[in-house]
Amino acid sequence: MKMELIRAEGLKLKRLCRWIPLMQGIILISMTALEWYLYFRQGPGGVYAGFNVMYMFISFVFLLGITILASIMAGTEHETKAWKQLLTTPVPKRSIYLAKLSWIFILQLCTVVITVVGMCLIWVLYTNEPMPWKILILQPLFVCLSSLPMMAIQMWFSTVFSNQALPLAVGIFGSISSLFLARSSSSIVHLLPWSYPSLSSPLVSGHVQWIGISLGVGLLLSFLGALMFARREFE
Repeated sequence: MKMELIRAEGLKLKRLCRWIPLMQGIILISMTALEWYLYFRQGPGGVYAGFNVMYMFISFVFLLGITILASIMAGTEHETKAWKQLLTTPVPKRSIYLAKLSWIFILQLCTVVITVVGMCLIWVLYTNEPMPWKILILQPLFVCLSSLPMMAIQMWFSTVFSNQALPLAVGIFGSISSLFLARSSSSIVHLLPWSYPSLSSPLVSGHVQWIGISLGVGLLLSFLGALMFARREFE
């Protein structure tokens, strides 16, 4: 996949797609700060309890953002009937699919950066405690990496269905489910991709293995999605 193709896909992004990482970061930071201030600031964890609060919401925010991005990017091609014209170019079909998927990942990395910067500002303004750089950076980064399977699933759903109602419904349901799946005592439930982001948090014991599983499953699903996309005929 050539960088020129990724840049070309970037130029096609709607303005809303570029704003979504900022909105994700603001929502996540606001929810974390408000919940911590109202219910946790007087607790034994003190200011550090904020990262436990972030853990409660971070998977939902990332997966919901991924759902919306995939729907917008694929939905635009469906609405304009551009798939057939786009796929007549000499560029391999699977490369077009992977380029779009790459932009979802890039935009989620932007969400990571915005979240880290925002949390740093709040930390500096509120406390003189040492900055916990490790958890501050790794928590959103690991969630982003472990969301790769859901990026692949949502991108595939959004390209298969011209009506984005079903992909959005699946994504929203998965985003909400992610708040609870990782807390299940069932190891089978933990194998569902929606549980990976929460299980990959540095606050969870054994999180490293879940990052590896997420990357492996995500790459496999991305490859399979690209192959299926390459074989599909669009009207």
